Amino acid sequence: MKFEKGHKKIGGRKPQTPNKDTKDIREAFKRLVEANTDNMTDWLERIAQTDPDKAMKIMMDMAEYNIPKLARTEIVGEGGGPIKLKVGYGAKND
Repeated sequence: MKFEKGHKKIGGRKPQTPNKDTKDIREAFKRLVEANTDNMTDWLERIAQTDPDKAMKIMMDMAEYNIPKLARTEIVGEGGGPIKLKVGYGAKND
């Protein structure tokens, strides 16, 4: 039977639920990282001795998996135009 607009969905995963393979891969990678935490520290220290910039880049890249980047937000005035601001004693913002 063809799906038609207005029909109720039956079964399937809930939105934002990863499939089993994705979940398994993420779990395996998590275990790999946890098992090598001490090694990763040693590796970063060795890299930093000859190339501190590269070691910092690696740390920043790894941080993205723990601290998500903030989304950029554009602030605009009325109708999407520029923001008009008057600064001064007793000034009114129009």
